[in-house]
Amino acid sequence: MHYSLSPTLLNKPIKIALIGAGGSGSQIATELFQMDSLLRQLSNQAVYIDLTLFDGDEVSIFNVGRQCFYMGDVGQNKADVLINRFNSFGGTEWKSQPKYFEPSPQLINDYHLIITAVDKAEFRVKLGQHFAEHEQRSEMLWLDVGNGKHDGQVVCGHATPNVHSPVRLPNVYDLYGSMLEQVDDNKEDQPSCSTEMALQKQDFGVNRGVAAQATQLIWQLLRYTKIEHHGAIVDVLGASVQPMKIDPQVWAVYGYEVKQ
Repeated sequence: MHYSLSPTLLNKPIKIALIGAGGSGSQIATELFQMDSLLRQLSNQAVYIDLTLFDGDEVSIFNVGRQCFYMGDVGQNKADVLINRFNSFGGTEWKSQPKYFEPSPQLINDYHLIITAVDKAEFRVKLGQHFAEHEQRSEMLWLDVGNGKHDGQVVCGHATPNVHSPVRLPNVYDLYGSMLEQVDDNKEDQPSCSTEMALQKQDFGVNRGVAAQATQLIWQLLRYTKIEHHGAIVDVLGASVQPMKIDPQVWAVYGYEVKQ
């Protein structure tokens, strides 16, 4: 099976909300900037990325080298730093929101794609429940990225239960909701007080590997209008990428049943 991008999203600017500007988020934002340039050239400025970046954190010295920040960025808000960089040197008109994201009723009308690059399971549960309560039909996609020490995963699915598309892609909450609800963020998200400690939790290159798979899905959709898989499990230590097929039998393994 494959999923084709909704005709309503073809040949037009794509509004994206990127939540999180840390290891994966800053890498995704950088690749989206490169993608935006290519899309503009290919479409004679008709197709481009309209990005809004959300993050309430400031750059710390331990982010330098692991994330897309420099020593001169330390102490500044992550979203502001990246957006100012792209707008100043790349000619974009992207927007920064130097705050933590809170879902709102108009969310599905404001964006075509939402990307979550956060390290809190509780946030994914909250957002998944928010989307699950919407009865309005929508083609909005939710692309989630998550990381471990040497590995990570990407899941792209429809945000809301009701869609116009003949194929509804399950999102990360649909597939992993019960598992996410059992995660204790207080144990998982201990602050790093050194670069060595940060690398013990997440090794070099994991963010880049996961971001590459996430942005490749976006590129396939915007450039070729369809995807053959809607996620991947990435293992940088084992040098492997396992695609998540668009297949109800695969989804059933995670407890997700396709509604007839």
